[in-house]
Amino acid sequence: MQRSIVIGARGEIGSAIVSALNARGDKVAALDIAPPTGIGNAMILEGTIDVRDNESVEKAIGGAHEWLGGIDVFINAAGIMRRGSIFEFSDTQFEEVIAINLVGAFRTTRAAASYMLEQKSGSITHICSLHALVGMPDRSAYAASKGGLVAFVKSLAAELGPSGISVNALAPGPIGSGMGDPAPSRKTIVAATPLGRIAEAEEVANYAAHLSSESGRFVTGQVIAIDGGVSTTLLT
Repeated sequence: MQRSIVIGARGEIGSAIVSALNARGDKVAALDIAPPTGIGNAMILEGTIDVRDNESVEKAIGGAHEWLGGIDVFINAAGIMRRGSIFEFSDTQFEEVIAINLVGAFRTTRAAASYMLEQKSGSITHICSLHALVGMPDRSAYAASKGGLVAFVKSLAAELGPSGISVNALAPGPIGSGMGDPAPSRKTIVAATPLGRIAEAEEVANYAAHLSSESGRFVTGQVIAIDGGVSTTLLT
């Protein structure tokens, strides 16, 4: 049984990850800005965290660590999407996306990794995005936050590897109902996808579970696209 934390556990991908880890027998702390609902059982702790606030992060991760008795797996699926031209975005809107998607990832990872260092082992996975790998209009803030997350993951893998901690990112394309992608955009991506469909959240969740399993522990510093091959094509 592994002791796991999932941030962003209310979201489509986050809740699927909680379910996947629970199904394999993990003890899971499921955290989000509001308590997750409908996923609780005897082995799941549902709690709150605001990744924009360091005090909230330290309290939530510390409480989860105490309840779990350690941290073997940390998976960050927290994030927001904001669309708009660079000329339409205000400084505040841009900073909000960076604060949650990138600075929040830094804060939560730092808190979780500090406990992993004590035991000299652990697996960290961040849910990134296709937008970190290919360019699309009106997503500059989101792409910047996820592109920064890619660089963060690669650097952290080099830093934490000697302590037995693996760090990776998954970069999904559109998932299930997605984060509100407009229908024309989704149709364009599906048409350009070699496998010809949108992924289900469970497919991302299962890969996240794999990376945190014994069979996935030798993978680190990688950004793995789960996008049906769309990042290998030219989007038009």
